[in-house]
Amino acid sequence: MKKFLNRLLLAFIAGTLITSCKKITDDINVNPNQPASVSTGYMFSSALQFLGGTGGGNATTNINSAAGELYSQYLAETFYNNESRFALAQYDYQPYYTGPLLDLNTVIETNTNPATKDKVTTTQFGSNASQIAAARILRAFIFLTITDRWGDIPYTEVLKGKVNFTPKFDAQKDIYTDLFKELTEAQAQFDGPLGNDILFKGDPLKWKHWANSLRAVMALRLSKVDATTGSSEFKKALADGVMTSNDDNATYLYLSEQNNENPFYGNYRNRYDYAVSGIITDNLSATDDPRLPLYARKTADSVYFGLPYGTAGDDLDQYSVGTRDLSSKEDPFQPGNISQISARYSNQNSPTTWTSYAQILFAQAEAAHLGWIPGGDGAAATFYTNGITASLAQNGVTGAAVTTYLAKPNVVFNPAKAVEQIITQKWIANYLGNGWESWAEYRRTGFPKLLDPVPTALNADKHIPRRQQYPQSENDLNKANYNEVIARQGPDALSTHVWWDK
Repeated sequence: MKKFLNRLLLAFIAGTLITSCKKITDDINVNPNQPASVSTGYMFSSALQFLGGTGGGNATTNINSAAGELYSQYLAETFYNNESRFALAQYDYQPYYTGPLLDLNTVIETNTNPATKDKVTTTQFGSNASQIAAARILRAFIFLTITDRWGDIPYTEVLKGKVNFTPKFDAQKDIYTDLFKELTEAQAQFDGPLGNDILFKGDPLKWKHWANSLRAVMALRLSKVDATTGSSEFKKALADGVMTSNDDNATYLYLSEQNNENPFYGNYRNRYDYAVSGIITDNLSATDDPRLPLYARKTADSVYFGLPYGTAGDDLDQYSVGTRDLSSKEDPFQPGNISQISARYSNQNSPTTWTSYAQILFAQAEAAHLGWIPGGDGAAATFYTNGITASLAQNGVTGAAVTTYLAKPNVVFNPAKAVEQIITQKWIANYLGNGWESWAEYRRTGFPKLLDPVPTALNADKHIPRRQQYPQSENDLNKANYNEVIARQGPDALSTHVWWDK
């Protein structure tokens, strides 16, 4: 009996060990901190947060990047002024590829793959078709930003993992052609609302309007290099439906907490690197623009005075931007003798608009002036006036102040100066929104009248850059394709023009 019990005990222990070993074997390669299924809604939000600079983005990759705002001369640097003097030539686009673009590709693949598209971690954020559509639009917006900054870029062979570590550079012309296709197809793909959408709160119509508005923006980029295609694509975009009010604005909302705050608020916490540029304060003061007090703070002398762009060396010593006591429950502003960014644009939760209804009205004004759409300069004047009105309304200016401003001699539409007026007003409307966009429009049109050349600039020709140089990693790790692209596009220099910049 004792031997039987001993055998039974041994059998029990062995069985327990075998079961335990199986559990250990099953679980040993499972990461308890990593979800088994991709949550597409959170990946999509992550991509948006990256572009807002709150989710892995940085000062050179977010859409309202300080670098873009400096190139467009909305801001001037108060201390470390190498960026506004164009000393920084190489900017790294790799974070776009390894961050939001990879996330968006995963969203598309997860909503396409039969093994994952019906999982609750996928479908709780909207239909497969709508998630794919929104991801394609946002991906196109990012690629548009990259190609407009660098020119020819890796496009068709990227995001393939270990399949290809050395992608070729696609010609910007071909990238534009494909982005027109992507945006056109994506805007027609929606079949319902989205969940976890921090940009448009899930509204598919707003996504469609944004996609078509981006097509109109792209079409005008071709005005000097391929007006026939530009005109055709512009008409198609209007037919599919562009933004119709300020409610359609692509506006990124920051939060009243440090992990998701407006980057200019964060800068004013203790650095004070930026003041409003004298270019913007002088321009707005010349026409008594009611947006001036909404864009800038008064100095200690109770005037609006921007820091002269490109001020450097000992000359900076005569200027002070003042300070802010962000913990103060009274007025936190302690002004200096140059204007700080206004609270409206630099509070912790101040939003930023990437693409606005006003911008698209100005685009239609230019298209009418160019003869791309009907109405000629009569229609251009109406779109132009409506664009100014939309920008003023976006900033809370309505009523008699609008009428007064529109009657200013330098504001009234003049067909002989149509492009200058339209682009200048577009630039004003885009203040601290998408600086990369304003820089692209300056390169395309030569307006507004910025300080160019910049006397204190540190680049070879002292002019505002026409593009940014490729990251060093391309020369180091993708040499053959890097050599091929500079042979085709031109030297990897700030002065080299991109395809549409003629």
